[in-house]
Amino acid sequence: MPLIEVKLFDRRVTEESVPRMIEALTRALHESSGAAVEHIQVIVHGIQPSHWGKAGKPSE
Repeated sequence: MPLIEVKLFDRRVTEESVPRMIEALTRALHESSGAAVEHIQVIVHGIQPSHWGKAGKPSE
C-alpha cells in the first residue's frame, strides 16, 4: 500500500486544509503511479515550529 506522510508546521494543519491535502496528494499519486486510490494512505502531521530545527536552530 502506498503511504504518503506529510510533516508541516501545525498552523497549516486545520480542519479545512487536511481533507484538501489528502484528496490532492491521493489524486497526484494515483495519476503519476497508477496506484489504486483505495490503496493510497495519507498521514498529515502538524509539528510545532519550536520542535522543527533548521541550520542548528529551532524554527519559530
